[in-house]
Amino acid sequence: MKVCVLILAFILLIMSGSFSQTPLQPDSNNRYLPQVNGSLKTKVEFDLENDKIRFAVRNARFGAIGKINPYSGYRVEIDLSDEGEIKMLDAFVKITPVKNLDFYLGQRKVPFGSDYLRNPVENFFANRSFVSKYVNDGLRDIGFVASYALDSPIPIEIWLSAMNGTGNNNPQWIDRPNYSGRFTIMPVTDYRLAFNFYEGSTQFENELKMISGEFRFQNENLLIESEYISRSYTDTSSIYKQQSGFYLHSYYNIMTRNKFIPMISPVFRYDIMGRKVFVEDTFAERLTVGINLGLSMKQFTSEIRLNYENYFKKLDLSHFDKFTIEFVAKF
Repeated sequence: MKVCVLILAFILLIMSGSFSQTPLQPDSNNRYLPQVNGSLKTKVEFDLENDKIRFAVRNARFGAIGKINPYSGYRVEIDLSDEGEIKMLDAFVKITPVKNLDFYLGQRKVPFGSDYLRNPVENFFANRSFVSKYVNDGLRDIGFVASYALDSPIPIEIWLSAMNGTGNNNPQWIDRPNYSGRFTIMPVTDYRLAFNFYEGSTQFENELKMISGEFRFQNENLLIESEYISRSYTDTSSIYKQQSGFYLHSYYNIMTRNKFIPMISPVFRYDIMGRKVFVEDTFAERLTVGINLGLSMKQFTSEIRLNYENYFKKLDLSHFDKFTIEFVAKF
């Protein structure tokens, strides 16, 4: 149970300094009613290689987030159409004993990677990146997460977690939990660096190890972000396997004077996946370009997305050049 000792030591270290801070002040308005929220992604896709078409509801998420008092809160969320299945997503209680220190217990995404942590609406493409969909997929789990944001001239956030490793809504007994860490730093305004690690095992993966590094530049209108991830494990036949992925994506928001479409956002993504990207043969390589038409001044709330995906290389027959029209709504 070394990971439990490490997390406990982290909590005690942070709390020893944090309790000297000013405690959270009660909300004078006493507004603790749940905030109901949801998101919908509906689309029509055109298979440009086989001359086919399909309509799909990619996501239909509903949830609630709220506070019990100034020190505790919660979040619950389900998806009525996660690739055609109903799934329980978030279900956790959040405890905030002092400012900047949060504890989560329950089910949620493991804090690992920016693109993976985005919800479907905030993923500004119709389809997820290879990194998010394949390389670090399956990291929604049940466990304990601690986060702390340092009050310093250089913003730093630290996340640590201990999870079952058995996956979504599957509370099996385990010998020891899987553990992960995420560290983000903003050395200068608009720039952020992040490092993630994950170690443990799953039903079909032993000695699982994942690491990733991220770079992001973001100002009022422009985002440029990149991430590299490596995943290694031994399968049930004790065969060592390795995966890696990389993406570089960007968008630029252009404000218009049009009431119907007040924002236009060109988007661009290059992503690649393989055993060792940039070194050995890759499994898939893709370029995605498109335009997001914002029907609201607030990004990711109401959009029409036009995406074209061109595959330079592919080993999976489910990958093909396609054009997608997607409607997005968040409430």
